[in-house]
Amino acid sequence: MDPVLFNTMLQPGALKDKVIVVTGGGTGLGKSMSQMFLQLGAKVVITSRKLEVLEQTAQELQTLTNGEVFAVACDVRDYRQVEELLQKSVERFGRVDALLNNAAGNFVSPTERLSPKAFDVVVDIVLKGTYNCVLTFGKYWIDNKIPATVMSIVTTYAETGSAFV
Repeated sequence: MDPVLFNTMLQPGALKDKVIVVTGGGTGLGKSMSQMFLQLGAKVVITSRKLEVLEQTAQELQTLTNGEVFAVACDVRDYRQVEELLQKSVERFGRVDALLNNAAGNFVSPTERLSPKAFDVVVDIVLKGTYNCVLTFGKYWIDNKIPATVMSIVTTYAETGSAFV
């Protein structure tokens, strides 16, 4: 991370001790945002379906930031797994302050060649997965009167139906 760029953003410590759950946190945008959250003082729970990738990412992020990272395998399409994700996160850090819905399913294929099953996978991860996470974490925050933040990264194909989903 470029320290000059970093210093022009939020103040150091802006997220001190906040606990943020990042779905799709093992790679790409989720990994990069997790790194920034850690640099700003947050504790981060990264999740995806692939535990090996998560553990490698957690190790890398801890080394880069000296922050606290907890890797939890979770398929956001499965409501029970999302409930377990919340439970494990609260057990580890005592609470959750924010949720970043970043999990996505993609197939490099023109839309006309995308099978109905592949389309279902994409929609289930992006739409149903986001719903499962917001519902689970939202109930927890409401029941415990915890002010919280949700950010959802959505894809343009949800709006445009573009090729190469």
